[in-house]
Amino acid sequence: MMITNEAKQYIQSILEEQKAESLRIYAVAGCCGPQIGMSLDAPEAADEVTDVNGIRMAIAPDAKDAADSLTLDFEGQGEQAGLVMIGAPSSC
Repeated sequence: MMITNEAKQYIQSILEEQKAESLRIYAVAGCCGPQIGMSLDAPEAADEVTDVNGIRMAIAPDAKDAADSLTLDFEGQGEQAGLVMIGAPSSC
């Protein structure tokens, strides 16, 4: 997993604003297989907790394989700005 420097700055500001300690990556059921979700949640007992570019990440076991090839980046401006997941499993 990678986090670009632009995404790192954005994530850090959100973590501080929300008084959260980590970003959590997990899998959710989709019509074409598992999809990746993100939340500002504390790690669960089975999660792998790691540091990626200075960001504390909790990765659920069922999302580990997808997270390995994932890059979080920041795109856009103003209200249209936000995180994008590059390399996430595509939906149907």
